[in-house]
Amino acid sequence: MRPKASKRQKLLKTSFFIARRYLFAKKSHNAINIISLVSAVGVAVGAFALVVALSVYNGLDSLITSLYNTLSPDLKITAVEGKVFDAQQFDFGRVKSAEGVAFYSEALEENAALRYRDRQHLATVRGVDETFLRRSGVAASIVEGEPFVRKGDVDMAIVGKVIAGTLNLRPSFFDMLWIYFPKRGMRLQSINPEDALNREYLKPAGIFSIEMDADSRYVLAPLDVVQRLLGYEREVSSVELYLHPRANPKSVKENVQKILGASLKVQTREEQNEVLFRMMQGEKWAIFFILTFVLLVASFNSIGSLTMLIIEKKRDVKILHSLGAQDSLVRRIFISEGALISLLGCLTGVALGLAACYAQTRFKLITLSGNFVVDAYPVKVNPSDVALVLLTVMLIGYAAANIPVRYLLKKNRPAS
Repeated sequence: MRPKASKRQKLLKTSFFIARRYLFAKKSHNAINIISLVSAVGVAVGAFALVVALSVYNGLDSLITSLYNTLSPDLKITAVEGKVFDAQQFDFGRVKSAEGVAFYSEALEENAALRYRDRQHLATVRGVDETFLRRSGVAASIVEGEPFVRKGDVDMAIVGKVIAGTLNLRPSFFDMLWIYFPKRGMRLQSINPEDALNREYLKPAGIFSIEMDADSRYVLAPLDVVQRLLGYEREVSSVELYLHPRANPKSVKENVQKILGASLKVQTREEQNEVLFRMMQGEKWAIFFILTFVLLVASFNSIGSLTMLIIEKKRDVKILHSLGAQDSLVRRIFISEGALISLLGCLTGVALGLAACYAQTRFKLITLSGNFVVDAYPVKVNPSDVALVLLTVMLIGYAAANIPVRYLLKKNRPAS
């Protein structure tokens, strides 16, 4: 036997049935149909804009994150005080074997003066090892030359694209890139300023292009060469950890922090680029609230539609009351009418938004001019964002319908 429907279910079913008939039935005043259509179109445009805008921001977020991830490890360990530390004074043996850790790399970076032929430039020289080159994705960012900082006995350098352009540098075996670091703790006593500098020449092996900040800032060189130039033996400025794909960075971070103690600081990728990630999230939610406000204004078109519908259906309301219908049923009928208008517009807008996102991904309809890392706007649809749009539109639609319905039905309620 089928279970009997509850009183609430019957009420909802009846109100929805009548509301659906009212929505699609021919009205005596054509203006009601026009206003309802305008309201649905306004909701559709708002939902479409929300889906597209959030998807574009997701695409840009993923693109920028992937670019920064090339030089940012999963976890970065630095000194709480000072610029460098001796990694051998800490228990990095346990860190290497910690759960979730796949690769371990050391780095040392410092500002330096560069000279190539007759040109000079200031940059940050970053000493790296082979693990970094294998795991960081720099090899995939090489636009000219080879991804090596050492080949046999030859020390090499990989230069950012902007720096290479400033120095007019090309990968070459004959023209060397000179690197100058000030000698630590030495006062200038000679007439020749170069006596206070440590210098080394490296063969320009390759040019990388990641994003503007990295391209105009970094030169990658062998770690031991940078340590020698800076007068260090084992000191590094950071230890970088690369995790297994399924590892949780936050839990691994907590475990590593317990092993190393309070003298060192462990940061996830988001914490390494905290300002960037905060800015991107802030922009995304700012545009969401702006478009939600526009959607709110568009949804209030349903007020006019419902107001005119209630006026037109006064006779029907009196008949329902005479048949014993309570105010709750009549109220639900017109609220369901407003909800159907919002739902119709919402589903149409979301469907068109998803279709536009697919078309942009598949056919690259809107391109990016200039020398950019991608040739079209990146788009990424998150199911959670689609669900958020649906929920937002339905809540706004319910609120826009509930306010006039309660007021008008109370005002037009027949005297008992």
